[in-house]
Amino acid sequence: MRKFKFDGKKYGYDLAMDLHPLDGRPADYFEHQLHTIDFFEIMFLKNSTGHININGFNAALKPFTILCSSPNQRKTNAILEVEGYHLVFKDDFFADFFLDKLFVYKLHFFYNAIHPQFFQIDQTEYNIIADSLELITKEIENFREDSRHIIRSLLYFVLTRLNRQYSDFYDIGLSTYTDSMVYSFKDLLEKNIRTLHLVNDYANLLNIERSTLNRLVKKQFGATTKEMIQHRLLIEIKNELVFTTKSVSEIANDLNFSEPNNLSRFFQRLSGISPLDYRSNSKMI
Repeated sequence: MRKFKFDGKKYGYDLAMDLHPLDGRPADYFEHQLHTIDFFEIMFLKNSTGHININGFNAALKPFTILCSSPNQRKTNAILEVEGYHLVFKDDFFADFFLDKLFVYKLHFFYNAIHPQFFQIDQTEYNIIADSLELITKEIENFREDSRHIIRSLLYFVLTRLNRQYSDFYDIGLSTYTDSMVYSFKDLLEKNIRTLHLVNDYANLLNIERSTLNRLVKKQFGATTKEMIQHRLLIEIKNELVFTTKSVSEIANDLNFSEPNNLSRFFQRLSGISPLDYRSNSKMI
C-alpha cells in the first residue's frame, strides 16, 4: 500500500504546511488505489464529482464538500472535475505553530470515530473560507519575515470556522475549548486502540476516575467513553477486513481480542453483520 509523505523542502524554508489551488490538476493527481499519508490533509472541493472512502466511511461527492484525513488513515480518492484547494500539514504543526499540542484533537473533523471526516457547507460559507485560503497561498508564494504571523491567523480562522460548520452539519457539541482531558483521551485512543479496549484502561492512563472521564467525554462529544472506544475499534476492524487478507483469527490476535469469537460477536453486535459477510459485501462495492 502506497504511503504519501510530506515534502518539507518544497519552498526552501521550514513551514511544515502547504496550500495550493486544485484547479486544472488532472484527475490522476489523486491516488485512486488504497493509500495512506503521513500528514494531515483537508481538501476544499467546490464542484468536484466522484467517490471517496476515508477511514471506512464512503460517500459520493457533492458540491462544496470538505474532505479531512489524518496520518495513517486508509483512504481512496476517485475525484473528477477537480476545483478547490488542498491544505496539508505535519502532525507536529499545531504544537509548533499554535503552541498547542492538543489543538488537532479539538477539531472534530480529525480522528472522529463516530462521524465521517467529510461534510458539506453552503456556497456563502465556502466563499468566505476560500477568500482566506487565497490570502494564505499568496503569503506562501511571496514569503516574507512576517508571513508566518499572517498565515497563522488566517489558518486559525479557517480551521475554527470549519470546526463550527462540521459540528453544525453532524449536530454535535461545538464546545471546542473545554477540559483538555478529553483531548488527551482522544490522543491516547488513537495511539492505543489496537491493544486497549476498556474505559478503565484509558482512565488509568489519564489518572482520573472512570466516572469523571465519562462525564467529560459525554459533555464534549455527545457519546459515552465506551461508545467512543467501540466505534473506533469497529473502524479498525473494518479496515483490516477490507484492506488486508488477514483471517478473522489473525485480526483478533492483532487487535488484542482473547479469541476470534469475541471479535465476531463484537462486530456483529455493532454493525449487524458478520465480519466475513462485511468483507464479502465490501469487495462487491
